[in-house]
Amino acid sequence: MAIATHPTLGHRRPAFVAPRLQQRPRPAPHALIVHHADVVRAGVSTVLASGTDCEVTNAASIFEALRVAQARHPQIVLFDYSAREGAEACRLLAGLWPRPRLVALVGSPNEVDPGQAIEAGADAVVALDSVSRETLVALVGRVLDGVRPLVAGFAGSPREAERVDDDPTAVLTPREREMLYLIGEGLSNREIAEALVLSVKTVETHRANLARKLGIRSRAGLMRLAISSSPVS
Repeated sequence: MAIATHPTLGHRRPAFVAPRLQQRPRPAPHALIVHHADVVRAGVSTVLASGTDCEVTNAASIFEALRVAQARHPQIVLFDYSAREGAEACRLLAGLWPRPRLVALVGSPNEVDPGQAIEAGADAVVALDSVSRETLVALVGRVLDGVRPLVAGFAGSPREAERVDDDPTAVLTPREREMLYLIGEGLSNREIAEALVLSVKTVETHRANLARKLGIRSRAGLMRLAISSSPVS
């Protein structure tokens, strides 16, 4: 008598394969720019919009920023930090929930101690007049990654902070940048004084500051750096 064989006997069942779950795209981080000057808000917004994947919103005051933040919940806030009102602005923004990363934008670096801004709660401090577009983009990316505290554009940095400067001339004032450019053109101190309508003694003082900030003592070294750097804008 023939024995019928069950069709599944002697055959392995195919292994169960779980359906592949589609990963949802990660939402773009939201950046809030807070500054009283329209031109600064526009400039920083353009840099972030073109150099990062951030969505950008603007506010002209801290009061407006608090209202916008309640609706948009920004991951990072870049705000105007002055010697008089910066610390209080920092504390107000740090009270938002969820707490955003805070980047203090300093327009007068000679009047602001970056260490005090960090103590007030800033995750990063930037001297706007002394940083390049690339430096600002790099700093924002690192702050969003959780790296802190960071400082860019200041001649000196707090001991606990990490510098983010891709340009050795970023710590120079606009006048010192002009000086460096003219040195690269081969002008003497007297010729530079005539070009900038300064005294020779003032030019010598600026040159000494250049040497100290850049760590370059010789004129030849300053000329090489000037030639390799971008022209003064």
